[in-house]
This record gives sequence, structure tokens and C-alpha cells, in this order.
Amino acid sequence: MSRWKLLTGRWGSGAGEIDQLRIDGSTNTIQTIKYEHHHIHDGNHFFVASYQDLSINNVIDFTWLMPNTTKWIHWNWKIDTESETNWLVYEGVTATNPLANVVTPLNSDRNSGNSSGTIMKLELQTNLAGANADTDVSGATLLESGISGAGREAGHAQRPHELIMKQNTLYCLRGIATAAGFINFNMQWYEHTSINT
Repeated sequence: MSRWKLLTGRWGSGAGEIDQLRIDGSTNTIQTIKYEHHHIHDGNHFFVASYQDLSINNVIDFTWLMPNTTKWIHWNWKIDTESETNWLVYEGVTATNPLANVVTPLNSDRNSGNSSGTIMKLELQTNLAGANADTDVSGATLLESGISGAGREAGHAQRPHELIMKQNTLYCLRGIATAAGFINFNMQWYEHTSINT
């Protein structure tokens, strides 16, 4: 008796529809895509990517306000640094002006008219005191931190597994240049209403 089950017939989707199971004709395999990839095709996947040249002690802050809805943000990020950079992710920061220097996220489906429900700003400060005056992290929760580029080679840091952001909360991804150099940043997320809310 075979231990493999034969998949036949029709299969139900979460929306109560019946879908035909399809097999790839050239490989006889079932083709699937990752869930976050599905959101690209749905027009609910967004990104911000760029770079900044930092002098020693400069601070780059992304502050990011989550919408007060149950359409939650599922976030991952990565940074590449030319020189030693301390990075930190805070939840529940306080910003003096969270609507200044707004960055507009781009939709990963360039044919979609959907826009992100979040508000993000980018601030570059000459030192940590200036950054803390603009974005107070003293009462925030430090979620992650680390050093990138701490040796003779350029550094890389990332969060490969998504973080589901808390609604109506202000976050900060901060980079502090302990040595002068470029920083590349790439943040990606999809926006999805949980079936458990």
C-alpha cells in the first residue's frame, strides 16, 4: 500500500469558494507561493529602500506610525553598512513632530493604486542628543538592537521573520554611526486584517 495520497477533486478556499487543484504540466508538482508574495499580487505589499551617507556620530531615525485599525502591518527589514553602526528598534516612542519629513512608501505591485495605511518619516541628526530631542525613546520598549560592520568588513543586519506591529503605536528604527560611512536600508511589509481580530 502506498504511503502517498493522491490529491484529486476540488478544494475549498477560506472564502467558501471551490477551487480546482492544478498540477504544473512540466514537473507534475503543485506550485505555491509564500503568503507575503501573495500580498504583492493583492496590492497590499509596500517598501521603502534608499541609502544615506553618515558622518561619525550621525543618527538616522525612521519613525513609523501604525494606523489605529485591525489592518496590521507585517514588517521585515535589512540594512547594510559600510562602517560600524549601532542599530536599534523601539516600540512606543514619542516624536515631537511625527508628520514632518514624511516618506511615501511604494507599492510592490506597480500597477496597484493602493497606498499604505501607515505614516513614516525620516530624520537625520548630527548626534544622539539631537535625535533624542526629536524622537524620545526613554519610555519606549527596545525590541531589537545590534552592531553592524563591527570588523574590517562592511556589515549586514536584518529581520528575516516578520514582526506584526501594534496598531496605533509609533515605532523607530534607529542607526547610530560609530564610524563614518554609508548605510543602505530596505524595509518591506504587507498590510493584512487578521482573521483572529
